[in-house]
Amino acid sequence: MRTVHAGFNTGKNGLTPPELLAQLGPTLRVDVGAKNRARNGGAPDLQFKGVKALVDTGAGVHAIDDTFAAEIGLQRSDEGTLSGAMGDAPVNIYTARVYIPGFELLLFERFYGVKLHEGNQWHRVVLGRPLLRNYVLSYDGRTGQVLLQDE
Repeated sequence: MRTVHAGFNTGKNGLTPPELLAQLGPTLRVDVGAKNRARNGGAPDLQFKGVKALVDTGAGVHAIDDTFAAEIGLQRSDEGTLSGAMGDAPVNIYTARVYIPGFELLLFERFYGVKLHEGNQWHRVVLGRPLLRNYVLSYDGRTGQVLLQDE
């Protein structure tokens, strides 16, 4: 069984791990890119490493920050509508590669463009329920620990 940590082991800026988890949410470090630079058979080698990704149990889709998508050269592949707490909004849709090193998992699929940076969010990627359906998520708000486990 593989386990990936998405919580906080240490505090930062005067906040404890439980406070960071409550403020920022479960966070993975992922690699993101438009193209895989790896040779055949090797682990994916994407251009942007250690990108902060929110693990969001409330998200029905995966998302990527629009500004970040433009910065890394992702091309819009479609347009759509995304519903959230503020209602429906038109969005760009990108086809992106996101690699989760702890699971050796490469996602190559649609990511909805959202305004994370404009909303002063810490993350650049949101991983929603499509990812979670394959894993067990353990959230311990008392310690700030979050674990994702495969079978």
